Amino acid sequence: MTSSQLLWGKYIQYIRDGEGALLDPVTLDSVYLDRGEVTDLSAVPPTATHKALAELGFTPDSPDVDQREALRTRLHQLGLDPVPVRISGLRVVLTDACNMKCSYCFVETNTSKPDMTEQEIADGLTYLFETNAGRDEVAIQWFGGEPTTRFDLMQYGDTLADSLAEQYDVKRVRRTVVTNGARITDAMIDHFARYQYGVGISIDGPPAINAENRRLLGGQPADNRIQRNVRRLLDAGGIHVGCNLTPTSANIGRLAETVTWIIDHLGLKFIYANTPIPTSGRWTVRGRELAQELYQARLVALGRGGMMFSVLDRAFQALDRRRPMLLDHMQSDRSLNVALLPGSRVSLCDINFTAPSFLHTLDELRADPNLLGGIAKNIAPIPECAQCPALAICGGPSRNEQLLIGGDRPDAQMCDFYTRTVEIAVWDSTGVQ
Repeated sequence: MTSSQLLWGKYIQYIRDGEGALLDPVTLDSVYLDRGEVTDLSAVPPTATHKALAELGFTPDSPDVDQREALRTRLHQLGLDPVPVRISGLRVVLTDACNMKCSYCFVETNTSKPDMTEQEIADGLTYLFETNAGRDEVAIQWFGGEPTTRFDLMQYGDTLADSLAEQYDVKRVRRTVVTNGARITDAMIDHFARYQYGVGISIDGPPAINAENRRLLGGQPADNRIQRNVRRLLDAGGIHVGCNLTPTSANIGRLAETVTWIIDHLGLKFIYANTPIPTSGRWTVRGRELAQELYQARLVALGRGGMMFSVLDRAFQALDRRRPMLLDHMQSDRSLNVALLPGSRVSLCDINFTAPSFLHTLDELRADPNLLGGIAKNIAPIPECAQCPALAICGGPSRNEQLLIGGDRPDAQMCDFYTRTVEIAVWDSTGVQ
């Protein structure tokens, strides 16, 4: 049995089977308490446990401290600013044409809108490279719809990127593609191997699970075809092949089993589990159960020589480093991945492409780089965030989530997810220190 409570107005105290753990949600310091120390802490201070905790910095003074303001102060001290300084990666949305119809897709597909042109790709890539002149790396991800339907544009873009990297002294171009894997050709495999691509195959589990939400436009499943193509990609060598796993109503309750199948049957050792996107204005899964399942699936992956990444890892990394991990809208160097769209538009949000507040032209961004601040996260926007264990790991909904939800108050399931995620990470990390 696990419980939690707020201690001295600023620490989270977890109790499980008589044992305890304390977490400072601002500094992310944590400490394990055995059964005797839990009992001692509940007695009238000062006890030996109170004194020991004080030596570690856990003190009862200033119980009326504003935790949200304390977090903002800490972010400032660490130099962590939510405003991006530049764009370092493009998610290039080549087309909205797709050969599949996935029930949860956040992209409106097959609308007959024009695909991206070579000139639009050239304009976007030129902006990317000139913005990052002399730097070590830029990132290009081909996206759709199904990007392989315009493989010709991918080939054009990769050739141009080589030329631009030399022109602007960018040392490395990291190339990835997100694909359903149903229409991979030999020419694509040769191209991916040549450029050492990262290929993310969207698969939600074995055929009975995957076909629940992911089918071809005609309604038939494509699992056999996708599995053959995964094997071809792996056999080619030089291609980093992974799985993009989306938690759905079909695999919730079976994520550990799903991960086992992906690793053992498909041979994919790298799995990234997406966080549910509230495209309908709310989360469609129960947050607390999802957090627990992701943790169990993570252990399964590690036990099979694989790696599974999810938002859960943000909590582990934050506790390990004692460093907030709440600025999920940008990279650790304060750079931003954005969506390059047909029509020479850029969306500062690489998921919600259509929100007008995120849309700019390349010329607008050149003229006013401060426009990047439009995606900056409003840290802990509501008073309830002050007492949340995930204060320095979630920090409240992102700008994208706020737009999708239609307000600054997070979805209740999102709160449950992050609260449980932090609790799992605290027990896993603190108990072995």
